[in-house]
Amino acid sequence: MIQIGDTLINPTKIICLGTNYMDHVEETGLEVPEEPLIFPKTLNCLITHNQPIIYPKYLYNNRKYNRVDYEVELAFIVKDKCKNISAENAYDHILGYTVFNDVTARKMQTKDIISQKPWFRSKSFDSFGPIGPVIKKVDEIKDPHNLDIELKVNGKTKQSSNTTHLLFKIPEIFEYITKFFTMEPGDIVATGTPGGIGPVNPGDLIEAKIEKIGTLTNKVILEGEEANL
Repeated sequence: MIQIGDTLINPTKIICLGTNYMDHVEETGLEVPEEPLIFPKTLNCLITHNQPIIYPKYLYNNRKYNRVDYEVELAFIVKDKCKNISAENAYDHILGYTVFNDVTARKMQTKDIISQKPWFRSKSFDSFGPIGPVIKKVDEIKDPHNLDIELKVNGKTKQSSNTTHLLFKIPEIFEYITKFFTMEPGDIVATGTPGGIGPVNPGDLIEAKIEKIGTLTNKVILEGEEANL
């Protein structure tokens, strides 16, 4: 169970999209996807508004892996158990929308891509999935594909875009993933990040904001510093 604003959800999985904004495709050097590029994050990565992102000492002390990045994303929450949903009926099965930060061990991910390994471990460290600050219901946001999306680190804007630039839109995403998985109430789908990704360090303050939803704020701390909060 995790409480996002006033809403309590019990997700069974987190499904994320990669390379779903063209400027992010260009900055990563990856190919433009012909179909949604999906990957999982584990539930242990979930934290909420104002909880700290833990920078693992394993990464911090390892020159081969010592880069952790932010990625602001629009996420939607599944309303009911469903499978094989058509794009036309997708919104009937969505509870609402929220902000998601797909925190990533970037050097680890890059090495895994080169060696053709899954992205799984670089995405699923504890606390690497901040979400919140609230869930806005579907009827509160008429068009999720026209929302300004941005991220600031220590007050400086690092990412700034609009969800109109999503390569694959929400109905298409929902239809695609429900071909493969039964989605359960509370499941989280993160729709991808725009360009402007970059590293954070212990002590940094991240503010991920989406128009009509709000600002998700998390401070980065080094593993072991939790007791000092």
